[in-house]
Amino acid sequence: MGEARRREELGLPPREKKIAADKSDRYFSWLPITKSKIRKYPYMGVVTMALGGIIFLASGGANSITN
Repeated sequence: MGEARRREELGLPPREKKIAADKSDRYFSWLPITKSKIRKYPYMGVVTMALGGIIFLASGGANSITN
């Protein structure tokens, strides 16, 4: 039995359709991260920078700066 038929038999309203992320909600049109996602996960920027720093240091980036 389909979900629409089951909801109709139970007297429930139709399910709301998911709204796709509007391009105006994005910081850059080519970047898949939206402003609403940043608000939902505010620590995402810090985690990304920490991960980049770890990768930079593990690849020997600090040694190339001092030379």
